[in-house]
Amino acid sequence: MAISIRDNLNPIVQESQAMMVRNDVGQPGFTLTIDGKTVQAYENQTLLSVAVDNGITDIPNMCDDEKLEPTATCRMCLVHVEGMKQPLPSCTTPALPGMVVITQSDELFHIRRTNLEMLLSDHNAYCQPPCQIDCPTHIDIPGYLELIAKGSMKEAARLVKEVLPFPYILGLTCPAPCQKACRRALVEEEIAICRMHGHAAETCLLDPPHPYPKDPSTGKKVAIVGAGPAGLTAAYYLALKGHYCKVFEQQPQPGGMLRYGIPEYRLQKDMMDREIQHVWDLGVDQQYNVKLGQDFTIDDLFAQGFDAVYLGIGVWTSNEMRIPGEDAEGVVNAIAYLGEKVEGKPVPVKEGNEVVVVGGGFTAFDCTRTSLRLGAKVHTMYRRSRNEMGATFEEAEDGEAEGTDLRFYVSPNRVVTENDTVTGIEFQKNKLGEPDASGRRRPVPIPGSEFIIECDTVIPAIGQAADKKVLDEKSGVKWTKRGTIQTDPHNYMTDRYAVFAGGDAQMGAKTIIECVAQGKLGARSIHAFLSNEDMKDVARRLELEERKPDLFDIVPYKPVEPKVKMPMLPYVERKRNFKIIEMGYLQEQAERESARCLQCACPAAGQCDLQKYSIEHGLSDNRFHDGEPSDYHDYEIDMSHSFILRDPNKCINCTQCVRVCHDVIGPDCYGMFGKGFDTIVSTPFNVSLHDTDCVSCGACVQVCPTGSLMMAERTLKRYAFALDRCIFCGDCVEVCPHGALGETPNFELSFFNRFGPDVTLEKGDLAVAPNYLVRQRLPRGKKDVPVMSPLVRPLPARGIRE
Repeated sequence: MAISIRDNLNPIVQESQAMMVRNDVGQPGFTLTIDGKTVQAYENQTLLSVAVDNGITDIPNMCDDEKLEPTATCRMCLVHVEGMKQPLPSCTTPALPGMVVITQSDELFHIRRTNLEMLLSDHNAYCQPPCQIDCPTHIDIPGYLELIAKGSMKEAARLVKEVLPFPYILGLTCPAPCQKACRRALVEEEIAICRMHGHAAETCLLDPPHPYPKDPSTGKKVAIVGAGPAGLTAAYYLALKGHYCKVFEQQPQPGGMLRYGIPEYRLQKDMMDREIQHVWDLGVDQQYNVKLGQDFTIDDLFAQGFDAVYLGIGVWTSNEMRIPGEDAEGVVNAIAYLGEKVEGKPVPVKEGNEVVVVGGGFTAFDCTRTSLRLGAKVHTMYRRSRNEMGATFEEAEDGEAEGTDLRFYVSPNRVVTENDTVTGIEFQKNKLGEPDASGRRRPVPIPGSEFIIECDTVIPAIGQAADKKVLDEKSGVKWTKRGTIQTDPHNYMTDRYAVFAGGDAQMGAKTIIECVAQGKLGARSIHAFLSNEDMKDVARRLELEERKPDLFDIVPYKPVEPKVKMPMLPYVERKRNFKIIEMGYLQEQAERESARCLQCACPAAGQCDLQKYSIEHGLSDNRFHDGEPSDYHDYEIDMSHSFILRDPNKCINCTQCVRVCHDVIGPDCYGMFGKGFDTIVSTPFNVSLHDTDCVSCGACVQVCPTGSLMMAERTLKRYAFALDRCIFCGDCVEVCPHGALGETPNFELSFFNRFGPDVTLEKGDLAVAPNYLVRQRLPRGKKDVPVMSPLVRPLPARGIRE
């Protein structure tokens, strides 16, 4: 018997190799082989349907839906069929007895990858914002920039404070890893992301928003050791959760390195204190001038009734250069030098002194620029190149403009002394060799290249370390070989039960934003601990949440909009004073700069089939898309409909919405318009859905494989059920596209948690329940959220109007 199979592209004929056998209910069935597995199939099934029924779910598809006839428009479900010269779409190819099918091969992978690239070539949209992913605290950056652009400064600050309690402070001091990932830089320049949340927070420092309401008291007590960025962050979020917190600080004032390590010209301390006050306003207590290991121990804290302890003790010891003469008079501790200047104490640098600063990080340049303001002549020496420096390019550029002599590829050999007093320092020139453990190329000395710089003061700023004497063996807390506190890498609990650690003391000397991120995660872990959760489960959860998701890049094309530069204090006005150098934006400037954001965020991220398959096929860029105007379209987003939002930029022309609206629901609201590359799915004449026969059923949203069609967030304020008119026919159950209704022999019921989980609505219940609120997001589609790669971390749901 010959059976003809017709693909959309070519007809094929294959001989039936086995007889069909009827099952218990008389349905004709047969077997075939898929990927070496013999599977059962039934007459009129397609290969894709057979594969799914037999647990073979790795055939990609974006245009197959049980309610619609298959069309193979996406060309993603191609498979090899033995005897056929070319791959066939499994969604349209009937299963036949004795077929041998292969679903995965290198050829299929490359065909599918090319098909995805073609789909993405006109996909003017982005899944997840790389700026938010690269930010250690994962602020909703597109969200708060959109709010600032609309003038909603306080709400923008509130949104930031959900994950970052000090947006003003970090707006001035953060090295901005988010801006390095900003996709606006592919157009012209990155957005001033950090400065934007700093501006929003500055407008409401005296009337700060809370990220969310404070929970009732839990009766639990947490001791926070250290009032630096990590400790204060942990205290802030734990207090919001209703836990009593008390901060123990060795310095006379809070802030840690924010106060004692960052000069006034970068961060004004009175403004900093206003934002730190937000922590105390939550009821957090504090005690100053008490040092762990000297004035109290961890055992003392537990004896006082604390249920958990968080160690955010920082790194207050400068690393040694390990060269001869380092102990001479005139060699200055960098951390102590900056702290003494902030406190107004006498410092060892005077006007006319010649100072050599060794190092290339933020501390080195803070020492450099502080010394310049005190009237000294300064040399800043670094052993690698500018690209390997820990400080930002802007920091180094400002240092040079303010007057330092910046030199690269030099390492200190010895401090030159006379009568045990510094008179100079000898350096040797380097060249870069192979990368070391940090990933940076190792400096290799050049023989015979030694030279001496005469100076009065040497300030080594080559790193910092924690004081290990504060935690002895009796404390139960162990140290790593790197001199950091040993913890679980994900839940931050130390080897001692109920003792957690974070910040520089746990990571090694890092940036302020990284310490804040650790304080936030530490607070979450401690809250879980106080809630009696299994800490292994907590570690796994936090590990998954913090994994960096895979991204694929789509080159943006937008009209060039020049960056609004931060107004800066002129260099000539920075001499001999510590005035703040960043003058701040006007509101109009901040709104204009925020409006440059490309809004690289899609509410369908994590649920989008196109995103899932693109990542699985290793698409990090798109060779068919160069960011030129001719490469793609830039459509307006239609938010005019009350329930359904349309973004044609994300449409892949799969026609699912067209067919479900025409074939299943009936109104026929969509169609294919345009020709060739300009073809797009739209409403007639691109009118609003309100002006069509749309019944707002959401079936089009349900079948959309991307985020081109989304349900708008909505709150139903009133629900009325006319018991005297309902005949309980069940038609509503049959036509509801979301599966929100069900039917039993006695009554209709809702599965959508309208009155709480697992509540059955009987006839009488519906009749006497006139009011309810929908408290969860409407489901996007008939399928569950796809199982994504563990490296794909969906962002929190954010509606297109939010």
